[in-house]
Amino acid sequence: MNLDVDVKLISIGVALWIGAASKGLLHSYWILAIVPILFFIGKKFGKFLLIVTLVGSFNIGIHQVALAHNALRPFMESRDVGNFIVEVTTDPKLGIAKVVGSTLRPASTSFKATVIRINGGKVRLPIRVTTHSRVGFIPGTVLKFDGVVYPTQEKAVAGLVVERGPFEVIHDADFFGRFAARIRSSYRFQVNRLSGDGASLMPGLVLGDTSLESAGFISQMRRSGLTHLTAVSGENFAIISAFLLWLMQWLVPKLRTRIILTSFALIGFIYLVRPTPSVLRASVMTAVLLFARARGERSQVLPSLGLAITLLILLDPFQAIDPGFALSVGATAGILLLSPKLREVMPEVVAIPISATVFCTPVIIAISGQFSLVSVPSNVLASIAIAPITVAGLIAALISPFFPQLSFLITAAVLPFSQWIAFIAHHASNFPLITFPKSFLGAFIALGILGLIFKKLWKIGISLLALLVVLFIHQTTSWPGANWRIVNCDVGQGDGEVINLGDHQAIVIDTGPDPIIMDSCLKSLRISSIPLLVLTHNHADHNGGLAGAIRGRKVGQIWRTAVQGEHISFDAPIGKVDIRVLWPKDPNATFDATPGDGSSINNTSISLLIDIAGVTFFTAGDVEPPAQEGILESGLIHHVDIMKVSHHGSAYQDLPLLDALHPKVAFISVGQGNSYGHPSLLTLTALRDRGVEIYRTDLDGALEFDADRSVHTHKRAMVSLG
Repeated sequence: MNLDVDVKLISIGVALWIGAASKGLLHSYWILAIVPILFFIGKKFGKFLLIVTLVGSFNIGIHQVALAHNALRPFMESRDVGNFIVEVTTDPKLGIAKVVGSTLRPASTSFKATVIRINGGKVRLPIRVTTHSRVGFIPGTVLKFDGVVYPTQEKAVAGLVVERGPFEVIHDADFFGRFAARIRSSYRFQVNRLSGDGASLMPGLVLGDTSLESAGFISQMRRSGLTHLTAVSGENFAIISAFLLWLMQWLVPKLRTRIILTSFALIGFIYLVRPTPSVLRASVMTAVLLFARARGERSQVLPSLGLAITLLILLDPFQAIDPGFALSVGATAGILLLSPKLREVMPEVVAIPISATVFCTPVIIAISGQFSLVSVPSNVLASIAIAPITVAGLIAALISPFFPQLSFLITAAVLPFSQWIAFIAHHASNFPLITFPKSFLGAFIALGILGLIFKKLWKIGISLLALLVVLFIHQTTSWPGANWRIVNCDVGQGDGEVINLGDHQAIVIDTGPDPIIMDSCLKSLRISSIPLLVLTHNHADHNGGLAGAIRGRKVGQIWRTAVQGEHISFDAPIGKVDIRVLWPKDPNATFDATPGDGSSINNTSISLLIDIAGVTFFTAGDVEPPAQEGILESGLIHHVDIMKVSHHGSAYQDLPLLDALHPKVAFISVGQGNSYGHPSLLTLTALRDRGVEIYRTDLDGALEFDADRSVHTHKRAMVSLG
């Protein structure tokens, strides 16, 4: 079968991509994706594509073997402290403080580097370095320090080196690296003189510097489908390219000359924003667009894209398993293939974001199993602000070291544009997400709809009908149900319970360890008001997510202490609510610590017996046998419909209390793969022997108990597409 060069080149690129995505395992099911291509294009070229696929698989396999069997291996096995000399390759990034057990560990800083020497011996390997010190090294800086090597799941590095001694700077980065760092630092300073999420977004849009963005704002951008704006992408390169081409049209008459000059300017821009894989990927895709425009022939579009895919995969095969790579290819394909058609009926500023979003949608669904109903309109509305911020922001950044006041004025002038994007993200993040039955099934549905639209426009009606069917399935199987009473959020190793009061109001008991996850759970439940928030005890896995729980919500009372016997009763929109405090009897009492992660603080946990419109619920934080015995002796216990098992289902349970409660259902809030052995087999056996239905957040996700005493589960899908 004769094929045009555009189909051949794009097919080669895709085949190489599939091979590399197989992660080097020739028996991987990814390889089976080549079979439809063989049927479609014929036997001769099909054999060639099969070879290309195997080349991609072999390429990433070689890289993986090289990283797995290297000079770091002896240090991983012995855990001895080694002396390292490394060259920093990425900007250090401050992480978030993590909850480990009941304590909050300080945030760590990490960066990628290339090892030059280990204990004096020459070696060259990519690694990731972590430290609890706040460091600001510039890429290109050479450091010396002591560290311990650990294995890592990160595919593109040979190991994780944890710093165990002070960093010593052997020599600084070169002049260009220091100059780029000076521009980034001075522009960040000018932006920091302003305030709000809109201001924090600007360095990310202009230079890929996300250090000013809060975790909550990043979550809002993700939920609204705008997360790609929080870092430099192909769209930034395209805007800068278009601006430079427009600016030079009166000075340089020949288009090809303007394109060559623009290419050199983009090389400097790459140096400024850091040549990370995502930036290099964006620059290559922009080169595709520039090449297509220089040729002036639409027939050159697909071959250029195919060559770009091939080049990137050959240089860095780990791109094939990076979701960002698929999103970048999808966005570029959308701009090249769909936007010309859309520009016939709408302005280019609207056509481009729609095209990119449509082509990226199947990838987003495959990654997360979710799709924002407002993703496309959010991108369309935000698109009017991106170009002014990108162009004016870059000018402000370039002059910030020399004319700081002028830089600040320019930055302040375009602040309303970034505030507009922040406004969109804030409101759009409150809309529900469509959850597909399975991630790849959802992706196939989206691809099918996309294929129908491309095949014949008159089939858009069929596509819309299919979408309505998906929406109907979503609504009929949506979570939580209309009659939900109690939800145990999937917060990982921690507690976070929500009691429905109706009319978007809820009682919240503990907030888990992570503000973003707790905020996401309450958004999915559409909770806007919390008349009562109970923090059972002062451990990070129970109160670390407080900021997320109260973000943007009206909060009434907050209980941090309570005394046995306290009782409140009131009428809520959902019905009568009765809350009785069972423990502590004395908030200042002390208890002996138990083994593992237990402590006397656990036994001061606020314990409650709640009746919510006829559904009875027992929850007691992390109380252990001494406190559980005291609860039983209070005489306030009776049979309940549901209980939250104390201390994440640990072995420290008082069985007489369990018998007195006699629950039908038990919820265990526990983190997947936790190191504490929660829940204990002893506790699980005791529950099963008593005929209690057991549900666990580590296996089932978020847990819902509704008015008819039935339980529904919901897996949480939270993925960074940055």
